Amino acid sequence: MAKKSSTSWENVEGWYSGLVGDDGHYYHQSIILPSVLRLLNISEKSAVSVLDLGCGQGVLARVLPKNAEYWGVDASKSLIQRARQHTKHPQAHWIVADTSELLPVEKKDFDCAAFILSLQNMEEPERAIQQARRHLKKGGKLLIVLNHPCFRIPRQSSWGIDEKSQLQYRRINRYMTEMKIPIQMRPSQDSSDSVTYSFHHSLSDFFRFLQNNHFAVISMEEWCSDKTSEGAKAKMENLARREIPLFLAIMARAE
Repeated sequence: MAKKSSTSWENVEGWYSGLVGDDGHYYHQSIILPSVLRLLNISEKSAVSVLDLGCGQGVLARVLPKNAEYWGVDASKSLIQRARQHTKHPQAHWIVADTSELLPVEKKDFDCAAFILSLQNMEEPERAIQQARRHLKKGGKLLIVLNHPCFRIPRQSSWGIDEKSQLQYRRINRYMTEMKIPIQMRPSQDSSDSVTYSFHHSLSDFFRFLQNNHFAVISMEEWCSDKTSEGAKAKMENLARREIPLFLAIMARAE
């Protein structure tokens, strides 16, 4: 059996952290994190336990209430180190580990688990979902936030303008096929150590992964951009933003 290749973002940690920032990028702050707290029903006084898989710099930990128990797991040692340095949450725990392998976490009754824009960067997403199930209590929630797999496929989707109607549309070249797509994270540096991967799967794949691991999908949401344009193309661009979602959120329950 061939050795699994590493898909850790260790080699691009500095660039990635500079791009995203310690508290997340604009969409983390304006759309993703508020929606995650809402869907997981986490309020200021919630005493929940959260397993964050592919946690990166730990942006989720920094919006959780102080009495929430948080465990962040990521394959990148540098990202975990950065998370430790910039997170003051009193109940935050950090682990460097491959989320698709058995996790060195004894707790098996987490209230909720989350993949926040991380599952599509994992080569074996079903195995990662399996690990989430091993550590959730029965009835626990799993939240998966994705770059929308129908509309945002690296190298296989793009914007276009219909000259006749002057409307912006989304072009999709491929969708159903599983794809391992190389991403040049630092375009100015043509080197192999700045390449990471996105792993495309269809919606039916994700639902199958969940079903195979004894999850029941209880809700799904699509989140659009809240940005607006001004100028000659504003009407066209704002309409496209309202109609073509950026992110997909799938909420499932451990059966």
